[in-house]
Amino acid sequence: MSRNTSFLAAGLMLAVCSAAHAGSPWADLAKADLDFVYQTVRADHPGMVDQENPYFRAWAEKGYAQAIAELPNVRSLHDAQVLLRRYFAGFADGHLWLTYSYEKDAVRWAGMMVQRQGQRYVVGHSEESEVPVGAELVSCDGRKVDTLIEEDLLPGAFNNRQLDWLKSDLANNVLAVVDQNVHPEYARCTFAVSGAKRDVQLIWRDLAHYRFDTLARAMVPTYSKDSTITEIKPGTYWVRLPQFQPDDAQVKQLNEIAARMPSLRNAELIIFDTRGNSGGNSTWGRRVLEGLVGGEYLHQQARNEGYAEWRASAGNLAYIRDGILPRLTRQYGAGHKDLAPWESLQRRMQQAIEQGKPFVRQGEAAPAKTVNAATMPVAPLSKARIALVTKSGCSSACLDFADYALALPGTVHLGETTGADTVYMDVRPLALPSGLGRFSMAQKVYRGRPRAHNAAYAPPIPYPGAIQDTAALQTWTMQQLAAKSLTQAGSAHEELKK
Repeated sequence: MSRNTSFLAAGLMLAVCSAAHAGSPWADLAKADLDFVYQTVRADHPGMVDQENPYFRAWAEKGYAQAIAELPNVRSLHDAQVLLRRYFAGFADGHLWLTYSYEKDAVRWAGMMVQRQGQRYVVGHSEESEVPVGAELVSCDGRKVDTLIEEDLLPGAFNNRQLDWLKSDLANNVLAVVDQNVHPEYARCTFAVSGAKRDVQLIWRDLAHYRFDTLARAMVPTYSKDSTITEIKPGTYWVRLPQFQPDDAQVKQLNEIAARMPSLRNAELIIFDTRGNSGGNSTWGRRVLEGLVGGEYLHQQARNEGYAEWRASAGNLAYIRDGILPRLTRQYGAGHKDLAPWESLQRRMQQAIEQGKPFVRQGEAAPAKTVNAATMPVAPLSKARIALVTKSGCSSACLDFADYALALPGTVHLGETTGADTVYMDVRPLALPSGLGRFSMAQKVYRGRPRAHNAAYAPPIPYPGAIQDTAALQTWTMQQLAAKSLTQAGSAHEELKK
């Protein structure tokens, strides 16, 4: 039995209805899901009418044609999932994701789990006597681990070899075939054990999926989603911002942090810790930094004159009206000033649809500013030094927060290389027709963003260990900040403008 057999109902019904057909019923299921995704992307995604990114539109058509050609090879539910997943992977867009509610009962694995620490791949769990925990995985079948991930895993996961953070995310799948991340079962791997190379023959076997998940969670504990401020030494504050997509209780926490920022303006050092933050609503991060340094100063330093355009479509309009506005009203309160731009967007998108326009600007175009040579720069309201800690999964609104934080002179960036995102954002979730899973689709495109398309922030001070260990991370961070000059002046931010 599967972990979620109820999700198979739609697929089994289709199988019965298609039994008389010459083709596989699973191929019919795959085509129904594929067609729905393809048609929805064409109707609602900004990439399909974006003249600045021909790749998106080209892959939407090319990838669809390739998937249609492969349908005769689909003979199982798993085949259907792999086919659709590879279509999604070809877009290489973190805002166009696919997740299945049904997974196979078992994972094929070699008795070990690997996690990336810095540039090394370290065994975090082992049931093989020849390979102790802490050993470094060097290669398999004569191929380096980076090559295995790039050539074997990325085509079915996220097909962009330039993104370093993917190696951290996929490290644990090198010695395990998990769900739709299909790759060869390698015969032999080389490990470094106490400085000596050791060649080990792998023994692949099935492991119950729930056991694999349990082991993975134990190796990398889940981060709390609570936002907190902790004074770790007099005048030094550790600010946890693990997410910008809060529930009702977490909304209160984020509001409290933003409200408390002005009281920390005379602090010596403030360290923003974004581990676990994969995005949400970027307004939260902006509010926190505005509370610390002042809104005028923040926007003066960021110098972001870009803007966003939404794909004008019936589907996107319905989501603003029935999804975004009700949710934000609950979070901010009726009549809040931050609701007005969304109400304006709803009205103007309706007009754009009626006029046949492909895009509608997110905000009203700002009036041209009169240049005054005598205008003095705005001073920051805070004298506190700032540091930013990131993890590989930092994406979407977390990257927006990094944009602002790293634009502030003197901000020091530590930790792991962030994730990256395309210029397509603000997703809405949809269900597959089969009922077996869900996917997301971006609704707007960002124009003139300082951070380049699919660019990540690489910290000048990378963390070499297991970044989930908060106590060790805090000790290391304080050591680094004591040893390094806090005058890096946003060099990473300037680099990503190029």
